[in-house]
Amino acid sequence: MCKLVNRFGISLLFLFFVGCTPQLSYEKSDCELFSGMDPIRANPAGALDRQLELQVSFRLCPPKDGLEEIKRKRIELKHYLLGLLSAKSEEQLKDPLRIEKLQQEIHYLINNQVLKKGKAIEVFITSFELR
Repeated sequence: MCKLVNRFGISLLFLFFVGCTPQLSYEKSDCELFSGMDPIRANPAGALDRQLELQVSFRLCPPKDGLEEIKRKRIELKHYLLGLLSAKSEEQLKDPLRIEKLQQEIHYLINNQVLKKGKAIEVFITSFELR
């Protein structure tokens, strides 16, 4: 009898937590596009005579909260992006898949180190120049 009660209790808890998770009340197309950052300039690792310039935009959800949060944390985001770009070697920046790899790294960075309430669902690199 106790085993039945324990299984029943666990099942109820599972249904409560899984069944009560809020559904997204927005579509991906409703999420806000943030393109209000100035270009980011950094010297690649070991190449002080070279400069990388990057411009990036983000699609943020939930629509209003995500946009408000990234506007508040713009300086923090720029700090983390400078750290990421400064750690890149010239060799990494010449890789044919550099843009795709950088998009993935920025996506992880913004969602795990910068944003807490909102999430970047897409990262757009709109300018990339190594001089």
